[in-house]
Parts: sequence; structure tokens; C-alpha cells
Amino acid sequence: MLKNLVLFILFIAASRFIGLPPNFSPLLAFAIFIPRLTDNLKVQYLLPVSIVALTNLFLAPVNTIILATIFLVFLITPIISRYNNNLFFAAIYALLIWHLFVNGAVWISSGGSIIEIYIAALPFDFKLAISTGLYILLFYYAERFWMNITQSNVKLFDWFRN
Repeated sequence: MLKNLVLFILFIAASRFIGLPPNFSPLLAFAIFIPRLTDNLKVQYLLPVSIVALTNLFLAPVNTIILATIFLVFLITPIISRYNNNLFFAAIYALLIWHLFVNGAVWISSGGSIIEIYIAALPFDFKLAISTGLYILLFYYAERFWMNITQSNVKLFDWFRN
């Protein structure tokens, strides 16, 4: 089982390298879903940010302000999800925070018209919304499957702590 957990985390990390369209990634969905996988707050906050930070080492450089903002969004997202039991609304809130914060950081780092930056970001953020929704559905049904197999309400990541 631990091997499956490690493979799941590696899948999330590898998704940044396998040639998916820009902004089509399971990372935000994972950050939204992780409070359903573990009660461990350190894991909830640090695992999504760690995956982003480690995989970013192998990707094209990103402006420091934008990267720090992305880290902030990935730190905030599990909090939003933990206090909002509805995955749909947690995803909407996380996507709005992403759109406002990250594109605000783009505006701060590059200048120009903030309205134009937010409008130009809509197609990319729409792809992020679609991928986040699809991956949340995938994670949700995988969770249901896991709970049916194990006949337990123990969260997936917590299963290995006991």
C-alpha cells in the first residue's frame, strides 16, 4: 500500500513534465483534495507546496514574485478546502484566489494594464478550472472506491500512520 501512495505522489509530480497542455494539471485539485486524504496539517500544507517547489527546479525559471504567489496559493488552498466541506465550492474559491493572486503577481512583475492581464489570463485559467474539476472528480471516485474496498472511513494517507 505504501508503494501505491508513493506512486500517487510521483504521478502528481510527474504530471508537470508529461506534456499536458499549459495549466492542465492535477496539482490544484490535489491541494483542494488533500484534506480528504489526511488529517495531518503539516502534510496538507507542505506536500502540495513541496511538489510545486521540487518540480519547478526542473522547469523554466519563473519570476520570484510569481513563484512566491503560486506557493502562497498552494498554502491557502488546503485551508479553504478544510473549512469548506463542499469540493465544488472549495474548487471555485481556490480558482478565484489563483486568478486574482497569480495574475496580480504577473501584473506587479510585468506592469501594464491590470484589466488586460486578467482578461488575457482567462483562457489559461479556464483550462485550469476544467482540469481541476476533472481531477477532483477522479480523486473523489477513487476515494469512494478506496472506502468501499477497505470498508473503512480512515483517510488514505492516514491509513499508513496506524
